[in-house]
Formats: sequence, C-alpha cells, structure tokens
Amino acid sequence: MNFSKPQMQDELFKFLTVFGKEIESLLGTDNTEWIEPQDFKDSTIWKAVSEMYDYGIRGIPTGDLGPQSIINGPHARIEMFFRSIDTPPMKIYLDACNTSLPCLAMYAVQSAVARTVLDGGDRHTDYGVDVYGLGKGDGGYLTLAEVALLANMDERSVRNAANPKLADPLKTEQVGKRSLVSVEEARRWLVGRKGFVQTRESKTFVMHRPPEWNVEIPQDLIEQIHRKAEERGVSPNVLLKEMVLGAAEKVMKEGEEK
Repeated sequence: MNFSKPQMQDELFKFLTVFGKEIESLLGTDNTEWIEPQDFKDSTIWKAVSEMYDYGIRGIPTGDLGPQSIINGPHARIEMFFRSIDTPPMKIYLDACNTSLPCLAMYAVQSAVARTVLDGGDRHTDYGVDVYGLGKGDGGYLTLAEVALLANMDERSVRNAANPKLADPLKTEQVGKRSLVSVEEARRWLVGRKGFVQTRESKTFVMHRPPEWNVEIPQDLIEQIHRKAEERGVSPNVLLKEMVLGAAEKVMKEGEEK
C-alpha cells in the first residue's frame, strides 16, 4: 500500500478530531479550543505516528526508532492504543460516530514495529505469548503479515511465496500452530522484493537501549539447548526464552505459596 505522510496525517487528523469530540461529550465538557489543527500537530500521538511512518515506511531511522532499538515510550503506547481500538465493537462504535479507524496510521505503526524486529531490535510487548502461550509468541520472529508489510505486498501473496514447492520459497518455521519467519530468512527474502525499502543510515538516530544482562552460559548448557531446540523444531532463542520465562513463573508461584 503506497501512501504519503500528508495522506496519513490528514486521515489521522480527521479521526482525532471526531474521536476527541466524542470523548468530550462522554466527559460532559465543551472545550472546543483544543480541537485546533495545531494542537493535534503538537500532540504526542501526531509526532510518534509521524516518526513511525518515517522509519516503518520510508526506512529512515529517527528519534528512538532505528536498528537494534526497542519499541518503547510513546511509540509503544501508540501501538497498544491502535491495537486496542482495532476490534469489531470499536469499529461499530466509530461508525456510529461517523468516523473510521485511521488505517494508514495503523499501517505505519505496524510497519515500524516490523522493521524494528527486522533490524535486530525488540518489540515492546509480545502479544503472541498472551494469545498462543509461553514459547509460542513472536519473539525473534516476524509474522507473515509483518513480512507482507515490509515487502509492500498483500498477505495472501506472501503466504503463496512461502509454498515449499517453489524453487526459492520464503522459508517459515513452525512455532506452535503458526508459521513464522526468522529475522535472517526475512532479510534474505525481502532483498529480492521490488516493494521492499531498505533501512537507510541516519546521522540523527542515536540508539538508546537499556543495559543488557551479561550472563555467561556454560558450553554444555548451550549444546543441550541446541539439541532440545532441534528436537522440538524451534530456534534456540525461542527455547531459551521459554526456559527463562518458565523458571521465572515457577519462582513467582513458589513465592506466592510461602
């Protein structure tokens, strides 16, 4: 889907105007002054979505968004907000308000999250874990829908490209009941796609990541993890995360029982 930043911002402005007035009516207030165009353009949501467009769609690192970064702060809040309103009940509600979801902004936000993962960064929240269970989330992987966003293709075409009978298919890995794409495979496959925009270099982007744990893992444990991962048909990273999360969950339960 090709669209310009002004097109996205215009759609977002119309949505925020109507949605803002609706919130006002529910609160019983009548403050029309804040619904001026400039107020929205100075808002956190406007700035964050615009930055996510630049990075997600145009591949330009900006602000806190770039290679090896983490979706955090306002960008994480915006993603969670859009996810929460992208539901059938909310669509019915917005229809009653004579407006609709800001689809272009949502597309830009989702693209920014997908590109962050592609560029070696991390999601703010692995929603897949909540839906599919421990060890079956999206951590370390891209969904087929996210690969489609980055390739500027529809999801059906990407699923067809993952057909193993093709000469050079998009290779997927079975994680639970889902077929996901490793970051390495996504990078390999996307390079050959006409609609894919490579991430550019940017002098204005400064990576801000929290300090990582520096934990030494014994070599024999690493070998065990690799063997177990191969037996289960998952990547070592997925298995390791499952082990860590499982251990943490066990410790918390033991703490509650004391």
